[in-house]
Amino acid sequence: MSFTTIDAVAAHYPGFQRGVTNQNPADTQIQTWIDNQAVRITALATARGFDLTSLAAANPPAQALLALMNENAAAADLGDALYSMLGPGAATQGWANPNTLRKSFENMMTELGQGAYDKLFVAAARTGDVYPAFGGVAGQETDPTGPELDSNLAFRKNDVY
Repeated sequence: MSFTTIDAVAAHYPGFQRGVTNQNPADTQIQTWIDNQAVRITALATARGFDLTSLAAANPPAQALLALMNENAAAADLGDALYSMLGPGAATQGWANPNTLRKSFENMMTELGQGAYDKLFVAAARTGDVYPAFGGVAGQETDPTGPELDSNLAFRKNDVY
């Protein structure tokens, strides 16, 4: 179950020609990279407890996030292959940097693993932000304008005791 297409991955490298004789890497190889990276994404999402069945229809934003992750990872794989064939001195032809794509993918995988996207997949998921849960404001609860009510009198600035 992959989340993206060969066209989306190949679009990161506009000079890369598909559908030509002896295309290298072949579409089958690109699809293999897409599928391999989709397995990593699916494994992590499943470990977080997300149901990915019919995700595209049930939750398009979550599907779009996983598609972006899958696209970045497979595009990094394609970029590594293309750059290895070009050699170190060749011009990049305005192509995406595979290292940047890989770093973006790995960062998103880390965020997914840490629960940063939980609300996207499960509306009732807990959030890392305590404000919605408690409805309060962080900080001292005493009123600094009422000195007789302040419990921190010993810590007032410029007071001599």
